[in-house]
Amino acid sequence: MRTDTKARPGAQERPAARFTAAEGRVLFFAFFSVVIGLMAVDFFNPSLPLIQKDLSVGQSAMKNLIVFYMIVLGLAQFFYGSLSDARGRRIALISGLGVAAVGLVLGHLAHDVGTLVASRVLTALGTASCTVISRALIVDTLQPGDKLRKAFSYFSMASQLSPSLAPLVGSFVGVHFGWHAQFLLFAVAVVLGLVMVVFWMPETHPAPARTAGRPGRTGAYRSLLANVGFTSYSLASALIFAFTIAYYATAPFAFHALGVSPVGNSLFYILYSVSIIAGSFFNSWARWPAKQTYAAGLAAYAVIFIAAACADLDGTLVLIGVFSVLLGFTCGVMAPLTLTLSMTGVETARGAASALQGAIKMFFTGVLLVVFDSVFIAGFRDIVLIFLGFAAALVVLFIVTVVAARREKAHD
Repeated sequence: MRTDTKARPGAQERPAARFTAAEGRVLFFAFFSVVIGLMAVDFFNPSLPLIQKDLSVGQSAMKNLIVFYMIVLGLAQFFYGSLSDARGRRIALISGLGVAAVGLVLGHLAHDVGTLVASRVLTALGTASCTVISRALIVDTLQPGDKLRKAFSYFSMASQLSPSLAPLVGSFVGVHFGWHAQFLLFAVAVVLGLVMVVFWMPETHPAPARTAGRPGRTGAYRSLLANVGFTSYSLASALIFAFTIAYYATAPFAFHALGVSPVGNSLFYILYSVSIIAGSFFNSWARWPAKQTYAAGLAAYAVIFIAAACADLDGTLVLIGVFSVLLGFTCGVMAPLTLTLSMTGVETARGAASALQGAIKMFFTGVLLVVFDSVFIAGFRDIVLIFLGFAAALVVLFIVTVVAARREKAHD
């Protein structure tokens, strides 16, 4: 469904074009979907040390919960991308939320790490639908251009509602009622969200579009993977997302080593997420070309990580706060840019494109988090050094993308 119209030849799109009521309704469910998907991780992260102690397992077992979750989340997106292209966005999201609710109930009943892993895998199988459908709703509805960039910036801002609120609420519930209660409470929230989707979410991928998009879905995936720009920016989105997921997943262990409580840890999560919102807001109003803004962001990453590696972050919470603000702001600028740059130009099989982009992002985020499994987190310096390596990989990817674009232009 396209709810906006193309501009007349020669007309310029307004810098701050407003969304229509129909577009706003679709964006609400896109933002709702991504928040629910992220909360399935953020709601539990501050309690990982408590779960570790309760189950009498090592730090690596808790990190593996995140790794398994992200890898399954990435792979499952192919299923939901194909399902949503063939049957519509609503049925895909409804099915996924139902599976996620079952996984969360299993987590509530878990009393050993094996059952908890099974719970997280099942939850990831369900919430993968949230990741796919949230982006598909946007690209179904908006034409490429300033509106799409603005929507993805708001999308990035909305995604920070989860790390702003979920860790604080989750840690409060975990400390006062136990971590099992966290799973039960979130299962109830998912069921309520499922009811809302059933009764109020519009279908943005009508039957005629589904029929036209059914054949050649595998070919669509191959075509997208052959697009260097789509693939490289999708890989870049994984590296950028890994900064945030690794911060949320490993910071509890660093703060625990520094004697900071789970609630205190959550306050830093709020600081980080507010900084991401500020960066996304900045990106939504920035008038610079997307690629130039992205290149400036890469330089900012290099400065932040080199400075942090040279500083004694673990010596004072103030420096950790400054690092959190700078990293969060930069990720807030860069995350929506990778989505915009990777999805721009995708005109058909948008569910498949959204699924592939999300699969690359989530799967490789999970793979990147494996790096943290081999490192015992005793402070923020350990985290920063790994981040520095991720930043170097981002620079290499950008160089490859620029060179490939120039060669393609020369051939044309």
